[in-house]
Order: sequence, then C-alpha cells, then structure tokens
Amino acid sequence: MESQLNSNSEAFMITPSKASLIRTVIILLVLINPRFFLQAATPEISLQIERLENTWLQEVAEGDYRILVEGEPLKRISGAELPALRDLEIKLQNQKNQDPQAARKLNALLIAMGRIADEPTLIYLHELFESYPERRNDIAEAISWYSQENQRRDADWRILVRSLNIVEGKQAQAVMQALTRFHRRSNKAQWIRQVILVGLQQDAQGQEIAVKLLEHWTGQKQVQPQAEDSSPLVAWQKWFAEKYPDELPAVLPVEPADTRWKYRDLLAELQKRSAEPVNLKLGAQAFVKATCVKCHLFGKTGEKIGPDLTHVSRRFQQKEILQATVFPSHFVSEEYPTFTIVTSAGKTFTGMMGAAGPDEIMLLTSEGKRQLLKKKDVEEIIPVKKSSMPEGLLNLLTKEEAIQLIRYLSKLPEGASERYRHTSR
Repeated sequence: MESQLNSNSEAFMITPSKASLIRTVIILLVLINPRFFLQAATPEISLQIERLENTWLQEVAEGDYRILVEGEPLKRISGAELPALRDLEIKLQNQKNQDPQAARKLNALLIAMGRIADEPTLIYLHELFESYPERRNDIAEAISWYSQENQRRDADWRILVRSLNIVEGKQAQAVMQALTRFHRRSNKAQWIRQVILVGLQQDAQGQEIAVKLLEHWTGQKQVQPQAEDSSPLVAWQKWFAEKYPDELPAVLPVEPADTRWKYRDLLAELQKRSAEPVNLKLGAQAFVKATCVKCHLFGKTGEKIGPDLTHVSRRFQQKEILQATVFPSHFVSEEYPTFTIVTSAGKTFTGMMGAAGPDEIMLLTSEGKRQLLKKKDVEEIIPVKKSSMPEGLLNLLTKEEAIQLIRYLSKLPEGASERYRHTSR
C-alpha cells in the first residue's frame, strides 16, 4: 500500500520538465485567446438575479450572454423566471443615468432573454419595442438572437424590418443576418432601399451581410464594380434606381453647404445630454421660431395640416426626429404625400393637399402658406417624391434652441395620453 502511494505521488509530482510543459500550454492558450483566463476568473458581466436562487446573468465568453442556474445555462424561460427577469430589466433601466455599466448589463440581459424566450417573454419584448423607441436597437438585437437560434415568426420579422431605420454597427449586422434566415422576403421598395442605406454605413463585413440580404430578398445578384475601393452596394444603388425610378434614391443624405448645425454634432450633443432635464420653455419657443407651428400640432399648439407630432415620441427615436428635421426628404411618409399641381394657366404649385371646399383644392406649400385652387382650373396633379417640409429650419435657431426643440418633441406634451406605456406592473 505504501509503495502504491509513493508511486502515485511520484506520478503527480511537478518536475521541472512538467512545469516547463505547463507553462508552454498556458502561453499557447493566452496567445490563442488572451481573454480566456480573465473571463474564466472574472467575467465582465456577472450579475445575480434577485428572487431566483443560484441564478446569474453572466458573460461566459466575449459577447456570449447567458442566464446560468447553478452554473448551467437555462434552456428556456418559464413562468417562474420571467417576473424576476422583468424586475431586473426595470431596475437596470432606472439605473442607466447613474451607473455607466447599467446600459451594457441591460443589453446583455435582453440578449440572454431573447435567446431562450418563451411566448410570454417574446410578448414582453414586443411590448418594450412598441413602448420605448429609444430602446428599439437593443430589443431588435435580442429578437434577432431568438430568430437565429429558434423559430422564425412573422411577428418578429416585422419588428426586425422596422428596426432597419434605427440600428447601426454590430446591431445592424445581427438584424440583417437574422432576416436572411427567414423564408419571408420584402418586396417593398422602401425596405430594400433601407438595407442599401444601412449597408453603405457598414464596414466590409457589414456590407457583405447587407448584400446577402438584398440577394435573399430580390433573388438577384449584382455585378460588383472593379475598383478595389468601391463598395459592393454601389451596384445595388444603380439597380435600385433602374428598378424603382419613381422612388427616393438609395443614397445617404448630404447636408447643404449653408447648414448651420451639423446632424452628427447635434446627435452627439443629444446623446450626451440624455440624463439632463429638458428645457420645456425654450423647446416650446423654438417650436414657434422654427415655424413648425404653422404645419404641425403638438399638444394644443399648432396646426394639424402636416403630421400630428403630439405622440411622435411614442413612434420615433430622438435620432429619427432629428434626421427628419435636418433631412426632410430622406424619408417621405406615404400618409403625407407631396404633389405638384399644374393649372390651365400654366402655373405650378407644390405642397401637401388638404381639406377644402367641394370645388377647391387646398395646398400647403413648403413656405407654410395655404394656396387655394379652383378644381376647374387644375390641369394636372403630379406626385412628387419630396417632402413639402423645407430644409434648413434649424438654421433659424441657436444651437441650444435646436437641441431643446428635438428634446421637447421627444416628450409627451401636457395632457397627452400615456397609452401603450410600459410599466412595472
């Protein structure tokens, strides 16, 4: 027995040659994945989930977020886990302004929930998407994980397609990859155009993903340009112009040379100030000064000729509101089309048509003026793929007024309905 113990002890002794071998293996592992030991010892995200015993939200590898129960990944969320996960999601959302890591933890939680979502969890994610425009990027990414690792549902397809207007970077890549896995395709020009626009803002990998989605949706391939520095989306831009000559071109917006405030500068400032209170008084003044009041209703202020902006914060992100203000013709709503009217006298008027008398047509011009025309004098009505909203409205404002105007519109005015608002109940 003693000789056997001695033999076993010798077998487990770390000799100089064994130590050298171990060091070599460790060095190789570090070279292959330098984050291996850091993640194994101290994951970047490791958060205990209250009300669930031995349950953690954890980053098990870079970008790989899981819900672990006693160290094992949870395979599917059930009625027992969802209330606790929902409470954690609300808690992290409330901490975003105080804890710089809360936003990343929240993103990780949504992804982890999306991967193993059951039907009630998916309903909850959809509710969040509809209730909180500013959070749609993260929620779309979570749903894209569900779609890639589970079944593909029509309701999720619609959410992912809608998110193409707002997702950027890696989140846009995740959404486009998920959409290529659906059998359902988009035959709407506006969504094909949006994929091209998203792709144009991507790196080489993202552009390749965008091309695969375009090929999946259209059933076509485009010959790529020969120039090495040319984007593969250039061929798709040309194809789109030929296929849909009456649609807005699939090109990124360009700011006029006389633009007083740059879109990217204003967007960065809005994101920087997200936790600050809104100057409602200055925002209301800017709403009048920029002449928005002539065409738009916001609460009890303004004219209901163009889109009613009272609930715009429940439909669009601040980024979308800013973009629509700086580049009004980049997206033109089908609900508010623009027309050019040619009279029998050879005069032309362009704008949105509104209600008038039985024998008249009312046209709201880009200057905010109402033009009444007799129907008997109208010779031709031509649809125009351009917004009647004029460019350069923010040029009328100081930078602070421009910022507070967008933030003002991103809040519900006094007396507006809170319907569809997500609560902790």
